[in-house]
Amino acid sequence: MTTRDRLALAVADVNWATTDHLFRELDEDEIDVLALRCMDYRNGWRKGIKPWSPSTRTRPAGARRWTRDVLLPPGLLKRLPALGMRPIARSIRRFWADRPDAAGALVATYPYYVRLAELLRPEALLYYNFDDYALYWPGQAEMLRRQEDELIDRADATVCTALTQAEEFRRRVPSAADRIHHIPHGTPSAFLASAPLDRPGPAPAELAALPRPLLGYVGSLEDRLDWTLLDMIADAFPGASLVLIGRAPDPGGEPWRAECRRTLDRPNVHALGWRRQDQLPSYYQAFDVNLIPYLVDHPFNRACSPTKIMDGMGATRPIVATAVPECRLYTHLFDVAETRDEFVAMVGRIVAARSDDGRAARRFEHAAANTCAKTAARVVATVARATAPQGTSPRFCLTARKALRWRLHQGGRDDATL
Repeated sequence: MTTRDRLALAVADVNWATTDHLFRELDEDEIDVLALRCMDYRNGWRKGIKPWSPSTRTRPAGARRWTRDVLLPPGLLKRLPALGMRPIARSIRRFWADRPDAAGALVATYPYYVRLAELLRPEALLYYNFDDYALYWPGQAEMLRRQEDELIDRADATVCTALTQAEEFRRRVPSAADRIHHIPHGTPSAFLASAPLDRPGPAPAELAALPRPLLGYVGSLEDRLDWTLLDMIADAFPGASLVLIGRAPDPGGEPWRAECRRTLDRPNVHALGWRRQDQLPSYYQAFDVNLIPYLVDHPFNRACSPTKIMDGMGATRPIVATAVPECRLYTHLFDVAETRDEFVAMVGRIVAARSDDGRAARRFEHAAANTCAKTAARVVATVARATAPQGTSPRFCLTARKALRWRLHQGGRDDATL
């Protein structure tokens, strides 16, 4: 097979903001990206997407980037993937056919896309994992894990945003251990402050009248949060404003929902609801302290790399987090508490120091070295390295110039082999 130094990269899919940010900001001259949003008709209808909508056709979305929405009958993706993958495969084949000088590569972001890889037989295959997906669909957990192990074994490289997931995959699929990498999320360009902020930035209008300090959390209000801890924070800082930005939970009778309602009823707790992605940076930068109050024993939290780590790091403001595994990797950049009392004490020390923990410049430096653009280049480089010539014919290869550029992109915190 002849070698080629251009890449036509199809990403299935970018429904989550994290994957959308990552591959939207990939900026390499030799890579064209097709970002697909694959969804069933019902979800598309809720988003205002119909089968005849312009977004269901491949269209330019920036330099060397194209997007397309693919609508499918309900259930085809997960329950009948052999059928559901066919329209997705057609879109990708057309994208590759329009670029005969480029190697066709596929990024699979869910285990069921192993069936898409079977149909397409891409010249390079990358599995990009950012959660334990079996927890999304517990009724199909066994099937998803089988698909995932098959995908990991088949892929030229697997990238996990969480170290715990990378370690779990190496244990489950030892034959692929040297092709499994840990590369945390990057900071989206819009979330990176123009300079380190030793003091909070201007507050959005709806926060301007609230008493400081502003202690902020950005994310869904759900069972993953330590509501007992949030209640303790509201109690420990009665003159402060505990600001929660995210979707409110649905009604229900689980104990955590009662704790949630009790916390939200406090006079110094302000639940603002959902905000668009482009609005979030101003909140992160305005907070005196950014909070990551996750339950340390929650299965989702143990397997995830919270996006709010790098979103908050980009704002450069102080962060206090519970000791979930991924947060433990950043104790040199922000405070990580082992207990609830320690968490409250850490917040108190930062507030007492005029909302400055002395590490804004270090967070800024780390975020700038690990933007989504640079992180995306590292992610794609795992496939480039996996398929580089080592005594065998490569599927595609990078020129020395590109390989050097990707090396220069590195310098942030990622897998030791990168």
